[in-house]
Amino acid sequence: MRNQLPIFALLLLLLGLGACEEEYTPEDVFDEPQLVVEGYVEYGPGALPPYVILTQSSPYIGDLSPDRLAELFVHDADVRVSDGENEVQLTEFCLGDLAALDTAVAQTVAEFLGLGGISVTELEYCIYIDIFGFLNFSPLEIEPGRSYSLLVRAGEDSVSAVTTLAPLVGFDSLYYVDHPDYPENDSLVELRASVTDPAGEENYYRVFTKRNEEPFYPLLGQSVTDDKIFDGRSGFEIPVQRGQSFVSEFDLETAGYYWRGDTAVVRVSNIDYPHFRFWQTFEYSSGSQGPFGNYVRIESNIQGGLGVWGGLHYEDYELIIPR
Repeated sequence: MRNQLPIFALLLLLLGLGACEEEYTPEDVFDEPQLVVEGYVEYGPGALPPYVILTQSSPYIGDLSPDRLAELFVHDADVRVSDGENEVQLTEFCLGDLAALDTAVAQTVAEFLGLGGISVTELEYCIYIDIFGFLNFSPLEIEPGRSYSLLVRAGEDSVSAVTTLAPLVGFDSLYYVDHPDYPENDSLVELRASVTDPAGEENYYRVFTKRNEEPFYPLLGQSVTDDKIFDGRSGFEIPVQRGQSFVSEFDLETAGYYWRGDTAVVRVSNIDYPHFRFWQTFEYSSGSQGPFGNYVRIESNIQGGLGVWGGLHYEDYELIIPR
């Protein structure tokens, strides 16, 4: 899955996470670093085996150079995932190991992981992953409705979490409409989708977009939503704003739009409630910073640490936009 792998692992260190959503003022004194987890179990086309990015938290104010960021990755940890019947130990994999052999290949892998715009020679990037899953003989059964537990031991520290692969509720259709300033602006278009949400069920969504050969990026603004405003609705229309890398230039004139001639792919992921609440509070916190903003504690399902361990049950929808 070409996903948003690195974005949270880096931003998390900048924002600092807590246990629940509430306004607060961070203390000036940084006590002890905590383990920070970003890990996923995926089910969908081209899904990766279970993987975890493991770092340690950093003070609000500090040196965040590439060397310092590289130091925050936690190595040689014992990371295990269980489906309730079988367990697998994840293997640590670092891009620097691959770059030492072939920089071009390492950069290609980095792009696959969603590391567009970041040089593997400037930042060492490591993940823990179920390598048996790549070979199609992992003991884990990855299927919707099943729960997956995570246990991480790193030195004297340990964290744990559980996530569930939610049932899939996809789009009815994906289409485009002209830019609001058409025909003056005839090169950009808006993407929209139609969804039918089952009545009486609590469903939670996270949406990613992909433009041409770019990686998948989370939906611009708020990438997650519940179904409170469209529960039981048929053919409910939602806007799909194009996501982009946090290291790319942000242009207010084109942000969220697609160009005529683009091939757009939208990935609709269903997630469980704790996974939803993590991203909902995280993205609210990210968008509320500034001189008059409120700090917000992020809800995390990681027991003993920070971050998220989440299931992603997804489907991809492609739309070729005519010129």
